[in-house]
Amino acid sequence: MVEGGQPTATDEAEAHSGRMNLWKSDGGFDAYVPHAMAKLARLPRGAALLAGLGILILVVVLDGAGRSLGLRLVPLYVPLLCVMSWALPRRWAVGFATATALVALLPDIWASPTAPGTATVGNALVRAAVYVFLALLIAAYRRAYDEADYRAMYDGLTGALNKVPFQAAVVRHLTAARRGRQTLLAACIDLDGFKAINASYGQAAGDAALRAVSQEAMSAVRGSDLVGRLGGDEFGFLLGAASAQNAEGLAHVLHQRVTTTLVKSGLPLSCSMGALIVGPGTTLTEAELFQSADELMRRAKAEGKGTVLTEAAPGN
Repeated sequence: MVEGGQPTATDEAEAHSGRMNLWKSDGGFDAYVPHAMAKLARLPRGAALLAGLGILILVVVLDGAGRSLGLRLVPLYVPLLCVMSWALPRRWAVGFATATALVALLPDIWASPTAPGTATVGNALVRAAVYVFLALLIAAYRRAYDEADYRAMYDGLTGALNKVPFQAAVVRHLTAARRGRQTLLAACIDLDGFKAINASYGQAAGDAALRAVSQEAMSAVRGSDLVGRLGGDEFGFLLGAASAQNAEGLAHVLHQRVTTTLVKSGLPLSCSMGALIVGPGTTLTEAELFQSADELMRRAKAEGKGTVLTEAAPGN
């Protein structure tokens, strides 16, 4: 962590679950479904399992009570199984599917006190096979969904947020910071001389440099801060700060850590940074803030590459 001087490791799993907070449903069934799926995916496994078992018991009771009225509520097991297969890990989902098939026998046993016949047992085995197949199918889709969602959110090379989700997250962070009267630091970093690296050392060397910069930057900030790849060799940052003086210090520390990483790479690279101190009174939008930070970064390049320029945003 930059603030406080104590570095912390970035928890990828926590960041991946936290990514769901970057999106908001715009309304409508087609927008609500993925939003609800994302909410469901974030449920703690233990809580989801206990809730699923509780609902399963309720369905069994209703199914048993319905037999006296000539109703069979077997179809109710399927949507419950689908939801649980999405919320639980694959092994847990298979176990829940097997348990559902066995528990679904109880209403038949209650209706007939005699020992289950061959047909009843055969139906239970078929139902168990179908339920397990359904659980595996949904678990496979969940894995593909997570992978596609991760690729949409994060840059595959550097692990930083892609530009669009980064911008969306900045908007919400700005709103929360203004409500909480918090100071922020909006910054842009660009690698000096990067285009020549690919030509002279090969694309693999350039990719390695981008990965090193991103990893160092993400390890230097807190989990609540934002790091995004804005395009090419340019990265954007939004960091929380205790004060304007603290924000300026964060900018210099972050720039120094990235510079040290580039020096260690052995490549003729440096980085220029433009950093805007965003006070609670600032009314600039996300686009205006990062346009100003980008202009500062270009001024830093013009005045001497490898430097950092900081300014206070209007309204501070």
